[in-house]
Amino acid sequence: MLLNSLSAGLLSLLLATPSSAVLLWATSYNDHTVTSLNLKGRELKTVAKSTDCGSEPTWLTLNKGQSVLYCLNEGWGGASSITSYRTLADGTLETLDVLPVLKSPVSSTLYGPNKSGLAIAHYDTSTFSTFSVGDVRELALAQNETYTLAKPGPVPDRQSVPHLHDAILDPTGKFILSPDLGADLVRVYAVKPDSIEWTELDPVKAAPGSGPRHGAFAVAGKRTFFYLLNELSNTITGYRVTYKAGSALEFVRIFDVSSHGPGGSVPKGTLAAEIEVSPDQRFVLISSRFENSLTIPNFDKANSTRLPSDPIVSFKIDRSGALELVQEAPAGGRNPRGFSLNRAGTLVASALQDDNRVVIIERDVRSGRLGKIVAWATVGEGQGNGPSYVLFNE
Repeated sequence: MLLNSLSAGLLSLLLATPSSAVLLWATSYNDHTVTSLNLKGRELKTVAKSTDCGSEPTWLTLNKGQSVLYCLNEGWGGASSITSYRTLADGTLETLDVLPVLKSPVSSTLYGPNKSGLAIAHYDTSTFSTFSVGDVRELALAQNETYTLAKPGPVPDRQSVPHLHDAILDPTGKFILSPDLGADLVRVYAVKPDSIEWTELDPVKAAPGSGPRHGAFAVAGKRTFFYLLNELSNTITGYRVTYKAGSALEFVRIFDVSSHGPGGSVPKGTLAAEIEVSPDQRFVLISSRFENSLTIPNFDKANSTRLPSDPIVSFKIDRSGALELVQEAPAGGRNPRGFSLNRAGTLVASALQDDNRVVIIERDVRSGRLGKIVAWATVGEGQGNGPSYVLFNE
C-alpha cells in the first residue's frame, strides 16, 4: 500500500538512490589507471586503483558470475594488452594475467560456452580477434582476421584503412558483430556450437561515409532489432533482424535518423560516441561529443557559473522498431565517450573524458527520462584524456 501512495517521481528517486554500496570501475588514459569507485547514496568515492592494464586503459568487460574483469589497453605506443582481474568486494582488483595483443584493442565482449571466449575489435590494426579466457590466468589468442581497403572511403582522413570499433554479441549468443568505421561495414561472425571458434559471414553495408562506431540489439517479443550508431554522419541506423536456417542473419534497414532524432541536427565537429539499450529493451540511449549544447550546475557549490555539457539522447522503441525522441539530457560534462546503465535501469554512469569526471545520473524507468546528477567523482589527472569508460559491477 505504501508503494501505491508514492508519486512516480518519488518512487523513481528512491529506486535511483542506492541504499547499499555499489561498485563501479572506470578507465582513464591520463593516469593510466583503472579506478574502483564506491557509490553509496549520493556519494561516489575512489576506493582502489590499478595500473596493471597498461598505458591506455580503454574498455572493460565483466564476467560477474566468475568475479573477473577484463581490461583492454589501447597502447598508443604499440604495447597493447588484455589484463584479467579478480574483483574483490572492497573494490580491489587482483591481477591474474596480462597478455600482449595487436595494437589498439578498443572494445570486447564475452561469448561461447561459460563465457570462455573474448572477442575484440582492434581499431588501428584493422583486426577482429578472439581469445580463450576459460583459464583466467592463462589468456591465449584463438583466432584473428586482419582487413584491408582497396581505396580510402568518402572521409579519407578517417577511412584510409578499416577501423573495427566494437564487438557485440547478439541475443542468441550465436553471432558477433563488429562495426567497421573505416570500411562502412558491420562485420558479422557466426560462432560454432559449443565452441569459441567462428566463421565470417557477409557483412552488412552501411551508408558511405557514415563511419559505424558502436551498436546494440533490442528484443521486443518475437522481434529483434539492431541499432547502429554512426560516428562520422552522427546518425542512427535501425535494422530488423531475422534469423535464417543454416546459421545466417538477415538485416533489413528500417530507418536512418539523426543522432538527435528525426529532423535533428548537430553542430560541426560533433562525433557520436556510445549507444546502449535499456535493460527492459524499451529505450535506446546514445551519447554525443563536442556539442557543448547544454549546461549543468557547477560542482563547486560556492561557484554559480554553470558548466558546459554534451548530451545523452534517449529514444523510445515502438512496435516497428522505429525510435521516438524522448529527451536530450546533460551527460554531466564534456566528451561522454562511454556510459553504462545499472541492471535495474535506474542509474546511468557517464564518463566525461574532457572533464576528468564520472557522474551518476538518476533515470526514470517508465518514461526513460534522465533526471538529476546524484553523485560524481574526479577520475584521472591532468588535462583531457580522462575517463573513457565506466561500468557497474552488475
